[in-house]
Amino acid sequence: MRVDITGVKPGSNFESLLRTVGFVVVQWAHCEQSLELLVNTLFREYGGNKLPGRKRMPKPVSEKIAFVKECVAQISSLAAFKAELEALTLDFEAVLQTRHDLMHGALADATVSNGVFTFIRLEAHPDIHEVKEFQYDLKKFPALEASLVRLGAKAPKIARRVFAARPKPP
Repeated sequence: MRVDITGVKPGSNFESLLRTVGFVVVQWAHCEQSLELLVNTLFREYGGNKLPGRKRMPKPVSEKIAFVKECVAQISSLAAFKAELEALTLDFEAVLQTRHDLMHGALADATVSNGVFTFIRLEAHPDIHEVKEFQYDLKKFPALEASLVRLGAKAPKIARRVFAARPKPP
């Protein structure tokens, strides 16, 4: 079923942008669910909560990725998964900034030039909010789509295998 959006011309660059952002939102949610399972498993089942400074489970996605890296480096029972988990964190990092920009940015201008849209996003810092302007070129979507589809296929498998192999209580 095709859903038409009032005021958006079918086949337009704007429709393509909306479809792109929608895909990123849905696919990222799928990927991050697996990252959540992995972080939860590492924190509760592999002793990640005993690592220095790790009293609480990480919340922001960048902290989750850093936590997975820290666990891989310091928890010997993850040795069998080391290469896969390191590759997985690299895959997350490869799409993280584009995902963050698209999900938290807002169109700065409704005009588009050759499929390139201009966005702004507020970056919150402890003492100030900074305005960041960025451009998104629809021609970049096929590579982003492929990366997110691969990540969406890979992340759940790895997270479930790490969960299945978790240390059993004595």
